[in-house]
Amino acid sequence: MQKISLSFWFTVAGISMIACSRSPVSVYPDNPHYFYYKGKPLILITSDQHYGAVIDMDFDYAKYLNYLSASGLNLTRLYPGAMFEPPDKYLPGNPLGPLPGRQLLPWAKSGETGANELLAESGHPSYKYDLDRWNKEYFDRLKAYVELASEKNIIVEVAFFNGMYHDCWPLMPMFYNNNIQNIGKYDVRECGLFTSDDIRNQDVIRYQEAYIKKIATELNKFDNLIYDICDEPSLQGLPGGGLIFLPDSQVVPWISRMKDAFLEAELSLPKKHLLGQTVQNLSPDFSGESWCEWLPTEYVKPAGKALILDYKCGKPLVDVESNYYGMSLTENVYNYDAVRLEGWWFMLGGGAGIINLNGEFHRGQETGGGSTHSYIVPQRKILKDFMDSFELSGLSRFADFSGIPADGFCNVLAESGKQYALYIFHGSYESGWGAHFTPEHGNFRDTIAMNNIPAGKYLIRWIDPASGSVRKEEEVAWAGGKLMLETPVYNLDLAMSMKKH
Repeated sequence: MQKISLSFWFTVAGISMIACSRSPVSVYPDNPHYFYYKGKPLILITSDQHYGAVIDMDFDYAKYLNYLSASGLNLTRLYPGAMFEPPDKYLPGNPLGPLPGRQLLPWAKSGETGANELLAESGHPSYKYDLDRWNKEYFDRLKAYVELASEKNIIVEVAFFNGMYHDCWPLMPMFYNNNIQNIGKYDVRECGLFTSDDIRNQDVIRYQEAYIKKIATELNKFDNLIYDICDEPSLQGLPGGGLIFLPDSQVVPWISRMKDAFLEAELSLPKKHLLGQTVQNLSPDFSGESWCEWLPTEYVKPAGKALILDYKCGKPLVDVESNYYGMSLTENVYNYDAVRLEGWWFMLGGGAGIINLNGEFHRGQETGGGSTHSYIVPQRKILKDFMDSFELSGLSRFADFSGIPADGFCNVLAESGKQYALYIFHGSYESGWGAHFTPEHGNFRDTIAMNNIPAGKYLIRWIDPASGSVRKEEEVAWAGGKLMLETPVYNLDLAMSMKKH
């Protein structure tokens, strides 16, 4: 009897499709600029809480995830406990700054008192952490969060660390005054050592590695995960708002050790998840490393650099942090128009995902506020629907166009002769290292030259990104060459879909 391969029977029985649907988020094999999940290409678009949905015991994460899901968004981000903020830093109810004693962290409390008073609940002593014992209550909540997100088809991005700030370090379990192991013996002016390979951080590193391995192990069964080692590892925040930037010679070896800890943990586990590291923003660039399978970036200017410098690496790029809606991190007011502009601009520049950091999601208001409901989230959904209307397998950045006015920004994606996606808006960069776009309203009509467009019949739709309405639709029978596109009159921004039919 002829021997039939097992893979044949798996395929015939449809089991290969089932296995595919139960695999973690991966890179799309037909176009590595995007993700792949449950047998389909995937883009990730959201408006997000400030990363503390698990560590803040008073944040009702079920309300938050249910709202995201009902709104058609599919991404959230977590800091799982190695770095958090003082209570209500930046905004009241900030989930990354839980109220005193309401921090739920991976490590168990000891019976020894004397930790920072902001780690104690009202009326109770402040117990130090025992870094050799894990906190079951924390891991139960972490897994419940990821499981609910999975049920809602929401991807969870886990960022293990962030560059340290002087006001955060005295609260950290790895600060010597807060643990019974007496590790982390450096003061607030040296807090940046936390993300370095400095000799003074070696005792901390061993516990950082254990923390990564524990989380990777506990969450291994879930498919809806991507991981990120550290936000802004070169950054050290000083008293008074000053910053120091650590040299690559200290940061690179530390990131390598954290990367090794993650890979070692997953080596013996059944599922393998994507791991990334920030590019173009206060971090060495690991985009060429094989282990760095997706590329987090942040803010408008660094994200723009990433699109220019790192797109060629052929990996998904995700803008994981925007300006902070509700309290701008930059000089000018950060309004919902700016949120919309940066999202469309990045995604049509070749991005695989974008997060809008939104202060309207906070403790006690887990489903957001007025701007979130009326503008930010509905407009994010319009962007997601627009992107999902294209065949992602063939799309890539397209630069062969001209005619953009001096105060205009334009990005185009294309699959030559088949499909084109364009976004244009009027505005300027705000000054500053991260910045955001300052919108410019008016009555605009632009003529854009798209070069080397193959012959064919195309359906062109001009779409208002704020409302999703079609402003103009036309069929063009094109002979080939330079195609002049005249936009309808618009107030701020405009999107275009052009597909052969």
